[in-house]
Amino acid sequence: MKQTLFLIQAEWQKKWQIARSYWVSLLADQLFFILGFLIVAGLFDLVTAGNFDRWARLSALIGYLTWRVAGGCMVEIGASIAVDAQYGVLEQVWLSHISPGRILFARSVALILFYSLRVLLMAVIIMPLLQLPLPIKPGVLGFYLLTLIGVIGFGFALAGLHLVYKNIDPIVMPLATILLFLTGALSSLEGIPILYPLSRFLPLSIGIDLMRSLLVDGNSLSQLITTPAFYELLLNSAVYLFIGLAILNWAHKKARVEGSLAHY
Repeated sequence: MKQTLFLIQAEWQKKWQIARSYWVSLLADQLFFILGFLIVAGLFDLVTAGNFDRWARLSALIGYLTWRVAGGCMVEIGASIAVDAQYGVLEQVWLSHISPGRILFARSVALILFYSLRVLLMAVIIMPLLQLPLPIKPGVLGFYLLTLIGVIGFGFALAGLHLVYKNIDPIVMPLATILLFLTGALSSLEGIPILYPLSRFLPLSIGIDLMRSLLVDGNSLSQLITTPAFYELLLNSAVYLFIGLAILNWAHKKARVEGSLAHY
């Protein structure tokens, strides 16, 4: 436990130092995603002839901010192998006595905290501009973290594939972008044939729907944790985490046997 906490602290310090060093890029990235949502909200309002009210905007914002955290974590976890190689610590990190799962777990915790703080700052700017309500209910943090567990598992799988195949950057960003649309992050896909059933197998979709039910629809936590959707979320996150860890462990063993870590 102590070692894991030390790893989380080290990963957080590394991430914070990088952010401070490249604060201009960080600021530009923040502005890009803030403007991106404002433009999308304006387009939705135009398409619906002014019927995109503040509750609909809040619903879209919940999905958008959750996707932003998930996408950022997924991309960075998947690309962390290349980052280790760039800093010249790949072999030292991945051939140490610490398991790869524990290393990426610490990395994931630091990334979730980093991106969660970023989206909170985004919400502080967006919500007053769009005059959105601020419903705060117990349980939303639990749904949020359960949702991200599945995404972290997805990121573990990408990191494992990166370890073996060296370069998967061309597919990581498109995958993160696709999740924005196929999970109903901006607008629920309920009632849309094929897309809605497909979205239930992807990470994010179920968790975002539960958070919307809690914060927008006014359902209570006690009601939601007894619905099939809650158990679907638990199963979805557990399956993605299990698959991600399995792929990561397979890739780590394969790289050690083939000695391919030295090829970076």
